[in-house]
Amino acid sequence: MRPHIPPLCALVLLTLVSPLAAGPPPLPLYAALGGGVEEVVVERSIHLSHLALRKGVRWQVLARHNGLSEPYRLKKGMTLTVNNTHIIPTELSQGLLINLPELMLYHFAEGVYQRRYALAVGRRSWPTPTGEYRIVNKARNPTWIVPASIREEMADSGREVLERVPPGPNNPLGEYWLGTSAPGVGIHATNRPWSIGTSASHGCIRMLPEEIAQLFPQVEVGTPVKIIYRPIKLALVAGRVYLEVHPDIYGREKRPLETVKHLAAAHNLTAQIDWDKAAQVVKAREGIATDVSLSPAPGADRATAEAPPPREMGLWPLQRQDRKVE
Repeated sequence: MRPHIPPLCALVLLTLVSPLAAGPPPLPLYAALGGGVEEVVVERSIHLSHLALRKGVRWQVLARHNGLSEPYRLKKGMTLTVNNTHIIPTELSQGLLINLPELMLYHFAEGVYQRRYALAVGRRSWPTPTGEYRIVNKARNPTWIVPASIREEMADSGREVLERVPPGPNNPLGEYWLGTSAPGVGIHATNRPWSIGTSASHGCIRMLPEEIAQLFPQVEVGTPVKIIYRPIKLALVAGRVYLEVHPDIYGREKRPLETVKHLAAAHNLTAQIDWDKAAQVVKAREGIATDVSLSPAPGADRATAEAPPPREMGLWPLQRQDRKVE
């Protein structure tokens, strides 16, 4: 008997609260960076979006930084500069942390940050809910039980109305399903890998088939899942202030620069920030952690401060020496 799979992608209505009306937003100050700047030599002809997903950056940003234009097809032997410096959110140290505007899932195990994975999340009209959940079931080659809301959408668009989709190439769940305690929401593979890196689903969380195949055996029933909405992340690392801003996919961050100012004030960092530079980071929304400290980093020029090189980081005492972060 196949395991029962909860209905896919339930619509969840979210109450929006203006951070300005409610006072300083209850956002954390982070303390760790991942990624960095590297030169990547293209090993085979691929589309730019494939490399961008693998490196955890938006393809539009990668194209702009490297002066690329349509058709964005990379040829073997090309060299690209990739900056995927990111602030590691640490609201939990065991389980799965999903930041919706970032379109990323962070995996932590035994207090150690393992790596992050690219996602597709719910579209603006059908958002993925935030909150604290857990994995309630797992399945290989699941059958999709089509929820009534999606059957209605099929009928309205003139498509064939399906009630069940068996395993196979037409199944939007792909080969792997991790059901969460959020009603109707799961983390799953997809038969539409080109949708990864966008907000395109009915609320569920899609992953690249090859990446969820790697994650699936590492996740047990009962694993915590925390879903957050953080288009803005701020970190203090080795005395330097880093700001990372992502597109506001659900339109909830009405005054992002004011939010950054509230966050900086809450952590006594206002006087340490170059606010002209912070405003540029907010406007660009590139999703790259940038040093916005008022003074240049000791012994380095400004460009170096903006793009710290890749490095290994110990986040918690349990981290083993042979473990590297992405």
